Amino acid sequence: MPTQTVVVGAGIGGLSAAIHARLHGHDVLVLEQRPSAGGKAAPIEQGGYRLDPGPSIVILTEIYEEIFKRAGRNMADYLQFERLDPFTRVFHRNFSDPIDLPADPVKCYALMEQVAPRDRENLERLIERLDPVIEGMTKTIFDHPVHSPLQMVSLGMARFASAAKAMKPYKDVVDSMFESSLLRAFFYGFPSYSGQSYRSPSPGSLLIPYFMMRRGVYWPIGGIGAIPAALFRLASELGVEFRFGSEVTGLIIEGKTVKGVRLGSEVVRADRVISNRDRLSSATWKGQESTQRPSFSYFTVHLGIKRKMPELSHHTLVIPPDFQQGFEELYQERKFPTQPIVYLNETAQTDPSTAPEGCSNLFAVITCPAMEPHIDWEREQAEYQTRIWTTLRPYNIQFEPEEIEFTRVQTPVTFQERDGNYMGSLYGPDEKHRLWGMMPLRCVDEEVKNLFYCGGSVQPGAGMPMVALSGKFAADLANR
Repeated sequence: MPTQTVVVGAGIGGLSAAIHARLHGHDVLVLEQRPSAGGKAAPIEQGGYRLDPGPSIVILTEIYEEIFKRAGRNMADYLQFERLDPFTRVFHRNFSDPIDLPADPVKCYALMEQVAPRDRENLERLIERLDPVIEGMTKTIFDHPVHSPLQMVSLGMARFASAAKAMKPYKDVVDSMFESSLLRAFFYGFPSYSGQSYRSPSPGSLLIPYFMMRRGVYWPIGGIGAIPAALFRLASELGVEFRFGSEVTGLIIEGKTVKGVRLGSEVVRADRVISNRDRLSSATWKGQESTQRPSFSYFTVHLGIKRKMPELSHHTLVIPPDFQQGFEELYQERKFPTQPIVYLNETAQTDPSTAPEGCSNLFAVITCPAMEPHIDWEREQAEYQTRIWTTLRPYNIQFEPEEIEFTRVQTPVTFQERDGNYMGSLYGPDEKHRLWGMMPLRCVDEEVKNLFYCGGSVQPGAGMPMVALSGKFAADLANR
């Protein structure tokens, strides 16, 4: 007899969880407080611009393809990707012209021969060292959650740990590999993508640049929002039921079992619950309050610019002269960097339909602390915008006030109030509160036997592909 799985939240993780639970034969109801699916990956229309205000860098498209394969579908009928070349443009003080990183690794090595000759061989050596150990590692981390240390004991994980120098602080690993400030600046930021700092062991942080170079960076045809739209369509075809405008306010728990969820005064029966809400924020539904320090977040500014900006690529990274101080301020002092590394996303470079003709769809993103007692985001956001534009100006990336059609700002407060992220963090708690100081939180509740979690705060981690996997993990665990 089918049993009802209630999924709270229709972000990427919730959609994946709903699809996989349905494929296990469950009746599935998704409760979403917004009027549509997609979560942070949902697009926003504003004045002729189509904004992607959340995730921007698309890698590991095979993870989405596997969802469709598991459902007996061809992903190309739902979702298509275009590989970007170059995959990133970099502005750096040591070079008069921007550096375009080619999609072909061999061409990337050749470029390093010109711009960082001492590190050309080092970069190639790193990629070749990881090549033979990636499959063994992914068969563990990408196949199932790691909820106990024993699950990490495998030959594949041991080989990866050795290749990535897993026991050493990440910064020491990068500094031992690369001499150039170009490559150090490029690599230093990746630990923050999982809520860690570069002072701690973070071997997984090498995976993002590895996958960018080896497997590519992509643009979904139709924009980032095409990914959740495709998953929503698949879920609906499989018979998943959606109720939008439905905010869950609590759980009905008897003993150690969830019996239902509360929607204000309404109760919805559930045989199991999968929460796509941040795990620490979900604790309030059990009458608990989380007190852990949050990890990191983003400060973003979206601008509609009334002219083309040919100086930018689809993905552009601007590295200021004092980037090392910026990382120390971020990682050690939990401050907004004085001179931040600025990531710029300009989708109209690839898809002109995302902006009115002759205009630019500019999205600036800064990795920043989450909500901290010493930061007043409302009061200080104007100053932080100024720091961004000051960082860009020496590279002739600038615009006049009269060229700006609109400005849209997101801070950690946005992510807490709109999305339920704990203290505005996009990665859960500080690294001290991760499992064994290294892994994201578990996908299963330790106290309530039929309560599960998906999303960026749990395993395998943040980023759209990992969040999609977390939905599979939660559904598979719920089916046991």
